[in-house]
Amino acid sequence: MTGVRLSGHYQNGYVTHDLDRGLEIFDERFGVDSFGSYDADVQVTTPSGVRRLAMRIAAGWVGGLNIELMQPVSGHVDPLLAMLPDDTGDPVPRFHHFALRRDNLGQMREEIAGCGLPLAFAGEPAGMAFAYLDARASLGHYIELVWKEPGGWAKIGWPEGKPAL
Repeated sequence: MTGVRLSGHYQNGYVTHDLDRGLEIFDERFGVDSFGSYDADVQVTTPSGVRRLAMRIAAGWVGGLNIELMQPVSGHVDPLLAMLPDDTGDPVPRFHHFALRRDNLGQMREEIAGCGLPLAFAGEPAGMAFAYLDARASLGHYIELVWKEPGGWAKIGWPEGKPAL
């Protein structure tokens, strides 16, 4: 297979220098105030080996679309910072990626291996696997592929009736 199958789109991901102020922008400008937030510190595989990635994350559903907002904290943050301005005082969220749901982990791994896009980083925390592919040269942003164990999609509030495509 050449390329990534653009099916299963469920999330738009943004990055910001300031998660709290970014969330205020989503609330004040767009009326989105139902985000849950948490700190993430995960081990990721990168082109230069295994590294840590720490970030603050907020996510929530707007209709059938999941919106994720990430603030890089430490570790392998270069793929996140790549989409942010140099001015660290600028809290405006910047588009970073769209995420595609995958229900077969083996097929997802084959898709990653054969897509021809550089791997920015990937991880397999408990119950899930994800990979960020660098599609900036062709789309201007990253693509994330995500697999979750049975029941994992329900745990993040997958909207009732939304097809998994």
